[in-house]
Amino acid sequence: MKRRDIILIVSVSIVAILSLACYYGYNYNDQKIDEERLLIYSGAGLKPVMDEIADKFEEKTGITVDIIYGGSAHLFGQLSLSQRGDIFIPGGKYYTERAIEEGLVYKNLTKDVVYHIPCIIVKDDNPKGITSLEDLSKPGVKVALGNKDRCAIGRVSKEILEREGLYDIIRENNLEVETATVNELLVYIPTGVVDAAIVWKETLVDDDKIEVIEIDPAKNIIETIPASVTRCTENLDTAKEFLNFITSEEGLKIWREKGFKPIE
Repeated sequence: MKRRDIILIVSVSIVAILSLACYYGYNYNDQKIDEERLLIYSGAGLKPVMDEIADKFEEKTGITVDIIYGGSAHLFGQLSLSQRGDIFIPGGKYYTERAIEEGLVYKNLTKDVVYHIPCIIVKDDNPKGITSLEDLSKPGVKVALGNKDRCAIGRVSKEILEREGLYDIIRENNLEVETATVNELLVYIPTGVVDAAIVWKETLVDDDKIEVIEIDPAKNIIETIPASVTRCTENLDTAKEFLNFITSEEGLKIWREKGFKPIE
């Protein structure tokens, strides 16, 4: 059966989370009992690379990979509540550290895979002349940020801006849109709904309607993307195989092709 992807981009109730987890667990009514599957929780911004990695893994092993995409906080909550799934790949290390602390994933089966680098994006002609973090707080500049409680880019953006004394100013005077995933931030720039947003550089595709403004390295916070085997997995050996594939030379080649820099 074709892999099923699901994207969680809005707040969901506990009932919805549990229902979803049961449906995307391993008791598929339309599957043979002995068919092995893997369920992956992945940050929404990783969809292009994880789709390809899952396809390659399926080709090599014949094992179906189902992926739930969403904001890292939502994925963490779903894994915690459902106690189902095999691999956890959030958009930042913070959520993996919490998962280790709460006994949701194996510390010794966690690998740092690639870097996640924040940047500012603006419309191609950069009408407000934005060149720095400080420019986001100027009067009349409309900003979009990820929600700090829902996605990794939101939490990191808050930390970056707070260190520069800009977060409260921007929230009060410039914040136009707040989203649950990094993917949603990308749609507001080309349409001119906002003038700027902070996103992961690696989530960008070639788009002549968007210009990237690098954040001063001295002010930026570079994240890492870890991948972990969950403690609730019912397919430990296969989950380990998938984890190893993600960080194999074949897997890292896919990450590089999608613009990510592997951690050496």
